[in-house]
Amino acid sequence: FNDAVHSYITLHPLLVKIIDTPEFQRLRNIKQMGGAYFVYPAASHNRFEHSIGVAHLAGEMVETLMTKQPDLDITYVEALCVKVAGLCHDLGHGPFSHTFDAMFIPKALKGEKDYEN
Repeated sequence: FNDAVHSYITLHPLLVKIIDTPEFQRLRNIKQMGGAYFVYPAASHNRFEHSIGVAHLAGEMVETLMTKQPDLDITYVEALCVKVAGLCHDLGHGPFSHTFDAMFIPKALKGEKDYEN
């Protein structure tokens, strides 16, 4: 993938399979900055681009931990799970990002008292 921030990045084939799903592709249509895009039009990146960058950075982080702290015994599978988690962390976002959350979640929870965003 050619990333605007991280240049060319390589992702594990499992991550590419996730990216190729309709559920992940819908992130192309959700702005990372929510309604701020209307005030700052240059803030035009979307959740799709952001999530790929997060997967890359999560991979960099876990690989650094594996190298510099081998006593943690992080396995290849655990490292892959960290990358998948980074990639998928935004899949549940609705339109207009967290602005939508503030309107939708309280209605969906129907008055439950313990919700905090």
